[in-house]
Amino acid sequence: MGFPDKIISAIDFSFFSKQFVTHAIFWLVAAFTALLSLVLFFHWRKYGQGGGVLAVTELIYLGVSILLLTTAYFAL
Repeated sequence: MGFPDKIISAIDFSFFSKQFVTHAIFWLVAAFTALLSLVLFFHWRKYGQGGGVLAVTELIYLGVSILLLTTAYFAL
């Protein structure tokens, strides 16, 4: 029994279902990602030198973030 299994088995004795806890954790991570993204985009726009490199960096960051969150959501 690995560490994640111990966490899940501890959840069995709680008042919440496993599905509720996993969805709550996902939405907390999604909210943290959104907040971090806002901070990064603000700093990139305010302090960045601009140009094509910055635009490509923002697109790659946004695309990978959306891809990872979508994959995690459908893996629930």
